[in-house]
Amino acid sequence: MSALRFLARKCALAAGLLLAVLVTGCAHPISLSPDVASLAGSGKAKIDRKIGLSISDADRQREVTGPGGGGDKVNYFPYRDLETGLYIALSESFSQVTRVSGPTDPKVKEQGLNYLATPIIVTTSSSPSMVTWPPTLFTIALTCTISDVQGNAITELRVFGEGRAEFDEFKADTSLSARRAASDVLKKLMTAIAEAAPKLR
Repeated sequence: MSALRFLARKCALAAGLLLAVLVTGCAHPISLSPDVASLAGSGKAKIDRKIGLSISDADRQREVTGPGGGGDKVNYFPYRDLETGLYIALSESFSQVTRVSGPTDPKVKEQGLNYLATPIIVTTSSSPSMVTWPPTLFTIALTCTISDVQGNAITELRVFGEGRAEFDEFKADTSLSARRAASDVLKKLMTAIAEAAPKLR
């Protein structure tokens, strides 16, 4: 093989690898952590019951990768990112909240919990931009099942949050649409709990 043909093959291989990178894009980390200050101090009457926020270690470590803009992707940890916000939302609604890993967690009995709140989180992200990667639209569908400590469901709350952000906004915070969706869904969760209060008192 001549040196010229060898060089041509190398150039073709390099071009192919570059094209693969451009097509598949890369994943950028973002956070779903909400503005917790916007959740606290709601002033709503609290339900005089002790509740555990039940998130397993496996859920806490679960990573999600979804689409962003420009052919790139974003990755995040929905349960870990939303855990503090969920805790605050429950604290605004119940007299006492304890973080537990599940119904068999010793703290369920030690703290004398009445209920367990178990969240299921489903997210989407998107952006029409071909230039910038942060998502301009982020959604969170949250299902929160509140059960007694024996596992009997009392109520199932379903809420949907949406966050939008354009370039002039997210250039200072690439997670902005996700954070806005988180704040939106958690405020709606507090409203849903208040509406379900007669079942929980």
